[in-house]
Amino acid sequence: MTAVGDIWDDLFHGCAWSAYLDQAAADQGWPDSEATRRLAFRYYEEVLAEKNARTTSTSDQPKEQA
Repeated sequence: MTAVGDIWDDLFHGCAWSAYLDQAAADQGWPDSEATRRLAFRYYEEVLAEKNARTTSTSDQPKEQA
């Protein structure tokens, strides 16, 4: 990544930002750092699992004959 804006294109940083905002809303103020960290990793693992499931299901489909 070369530009500052690219950080938001990174999957983990997007999950971390979502976790920060969600935890801040839940805490009604500054979010607890440990709870935010755990939530960020949970979001990240969930997105990776969905992404891997899609990849696996599309690779399991038979190829169409031309």
